[in-house]
Amino acid sequence: MSAQLAPRPSAQLALSYSRRGERGLPIAVPLGSVQRIEFPDAESKSAFVTAVLKARCEPDEELELFGQPVRGLSGKARQKLRARVGALSPIIGLISNLNAWENISLPAAYHGKPPLDVVATITGEVLDAFGIEPRSFLVRVPDELGKLERKIAAFARLLVAGPELAIIESLNDGLSRAECARVAGFEREYRRRHPAGTLVFVDLREE
Repeated sequence: MSAQLAPRPSAQLALSYSRRGERGLPIAVPLGSVQRIEFPDAESKSAFVTAVLKARCEPDEELELFGQPVRGLSGKARQKLRARVGALSPIIGLISNLNAWENISLPAAYHGKPPLDVVATITGEVLDAFGIEPRSFLVRVPDELGKLERKIAAFARLLVAGPELAIIESLNDGLSRAECARVAGFEREYRRRHPAGTLVFVDLREE
């Protein structure tokens, strides 16, 4: 697993994670950095992503987010940490019976922020950055979108949420070489809007 070793937690880390056993190399992600972490198998990758998104760890795991150990947190404190984290991940898929605009805007409508006009602006900018015409794109449901388009819709939703720590899992899965070159722009678009944010790309190690 390619990652920085984390012998002890630090307030200067966006996250610190370890798991006991031979696959449990510690991971340390500095605040404001862009990191690429490769896991040896799908199970260890999924365990990491799930722990971070839930701000909750299993007995064989240790996790800190923004210098705060998650073990033993109250429900309110855990929810506050979770609000600072977002992901583009198969764990958080698009809702099949909602069109692209509804998928992108639903979390903002539910939480009451950001305002929908801000959601529309961010969405328009993201689609423009990737050469997509918004009017026809936003009315389509996920089954009418290609794999690249679904990833772009999920990425727009992520940017609307504006997390301080963003996890992007298996970004290139199912994409052609040309499409992989396009989604490489996700890092640029996230950094443009969140210059102090932390971005972590998570994938399986290629043998």
